[in-house]
Amino acid sequence: MLSEMGALIERHGGVPYPAPVLQEIHLGDTAEVIRLVDDICSGTVEVMVFQTGVGSKALFDSAASQGREAELLDALTSATVIARSPKPAAILRRYKVHIDHMPPEPFTSADLLTAIEGLDLSGKNVAVQAYGGPNKKLTQALEARGATVREISLYTWGLPEDVSPVLALIDALADGKIDALAFTSQIQIGNLLSIAKQAGKEESLKRILAEGPGVVASVGPVCTERMLEAGFRVDVEPDHPHMGNLILAMAERLNPN
Repeated sequence: MLSEMGALIERHGGVPYPAPVLQEIHLGDTAEVIRLVDDICSGTVEVMVFQTGVGSKALFDSAASQGREAELLDALTSATVIARSPKPAAILRRYKVHIDHMPPEPFTSADLLTAIEGLDLSGKNVAVQAYGGPNKKLTQALEARGATVREISLYTWGLPEDVSPVLALIDALADGKIDALAFTSQIQIGNLLSIAKQAGKEESLKRILAEGPGVVASVGPVCTERMLEAGFRVDVEPDHPHMGNLILAMAERLNPN
């Protein structure tokens, strides 16, 4: 069965080559998560930042497993709630949680900070649901505005159990058999390089993604920044950071006429 992205690629005349480099790993009711639920319910957390749909759902699931979902939802009515993008916002609306602030596209940390410029954070206890990993730029910026900040991971992105499709992709790139490679998350870059390194193919992969052949595409600014840090080039980035826009931009680059 084709993924949503694979279906979009086919719709625009392409042939998808799936090679997942991520595996979503839920951390469950860790001591850190239990404390977060407790602190939200007690009113200790005054500002809650939801960065992803997966993490938002995981928090509510953890509260439910502790028998505290209703208590958590009630406590959030008194907190300042920030959604980084439409994905966590959709989960919050599903649970009927109000949203005080949400940045405009492309939903970067800088956009989020701009959206809450008028929010007084001095002395406030702020909890940030981690984006699958630490976001030092965001937490340090919040701390600089006087907040006490903690970043909590409810899930992480591990390597896939089967890396053979990724290794086959790297070989296909080296052989010039791939016309375009799309990245839809910054986490993918580190995982791809880790898999390549384990196979002794990191340097050749970096060279291909820096010099060619093929088109290298990024879903948006956050992903682009990480790609450039890794030495990759970015040939395509859509105006709006959505999967559909990414595929359309790639199709236009590959078939300009």
